[in-house]
Amino acid sequence: MSIEREPARRPGADRGVFVIAEAGSNWRMGTAKRDRAMARALIDVAVEAEADAVKFQTYRAETLYAPGAGRSDYLAKTGTTEDIGDVLGDLAMPYEMIGELAGYCAESGISFMSTPFSPADFAAVDPFVEVHKIASYEISHLRLIELAARSGKPVVISTGGADEGDIAWAVDTFSANGGKELTLLQCTAKYPAPIETLNLRSLIWLAERFSVPVGLSDHSRDPILGPTLAVGLGASVIEKHYTLDNRLPGPDHSFAILPGELAAMVRAIRDAEVALGQVGKVVQAEEEELRAFAQRGIQALRDVSLGEELREDVNIAILRAGNQRKGVHPRYLGEIEGARATRAIPAGDGILAEDWERAAR
Repeated sequence: MSIEREPARRPGADRGVFVIAEAGSNWRMGTAKRDRAMARALIDVAVEAEADAVKFQTYRAETLYAPGAGRSDYLAKTGTTEDIGDVLGDLAMPYEMIGELAGYCAESGISFMSTPFSPADFAAVDPFVEVHKIASYEISHLRLIELAARSGKPVVISTGGADEGDIAWAVDTFSANGGKELTLLQCTAKYPAPIETLNLRSLIWLAERFSVPVGLSDHSRDPILGPTLAVGLGASVIEKHYTLDNRLPGPDHSFAILPGELAAMVRAIRDAEVALGQVGKVVQAEEEELRAFAQRGIQALRDVSLGEELREDVNIAILRAGNQRKGVHPRYLGEIEGARATRAIPAGDGILAEDWERAAR
């Protein structure tokens, strides 16, 4: 698949909303051939939806959890009862797939991303990405933050399960290591996240507290509500898990949105950012016709003779002009009241700035 797209975009508050389609581990189908086919199918869906980037995850079980970490209660509720190390070992993407998928993304006109979880993962991913993503529970991973900062690339950090101290440490560490472009994502580390836990007002707090662009990593099942509200609150990055089928086996399929929902989400985000418009209030070109037709001015109620005294509700009134010339703003009514007409004014015509004079005293 190859389509015409704009050059690769980067996240940033002044660059429009950067939409990340999160494929995560949903590429895993059980055999190398099927895994690659599914990964490509997921990329195709993200391209069709017009997302800016598709993101996978790169990890190794042995560099994630301590030995004997045991079973996850969250995963057990979804039917995955194996030891967490075994689960992650099965879902780990082979390093050789990274370059393959990055190449397919380049051919398809979409940015490739993959979240690393260790220095070795970072080294495998770095040559193929323009933007680095650090997952919520890696916000305390000193080495990852150092590497991401020193890469010189834009970095996006999720903040699920983090408090102010966690975030402040990560931001300070990023800056201390030369990092320049950082975006923080509000995230609720629950799968799926109930709507009432999205806490979208934290976007305002994050932006003010840390003086960086912000965004949303949305784990809710709703494809529209969280992302569009987040855009309205200033989000410049939206990330959302997606799948081809919620019934597929694996920990992330059940709460992910479907292809049609992903496309609808991107359209809603684009509509939301356009609808936000600009700061300030001006008369837009689309408003000019009705502004002239329906906004009130001071109009002649009937024919007014030259020299006639102008009186409200006698021969002038505050009216909508319609197809007549619109008169001056009603703020001039006090000045006009009792003045003399300087011309013969036909019924309906607007009272213009030069149409009255007051008698000399």
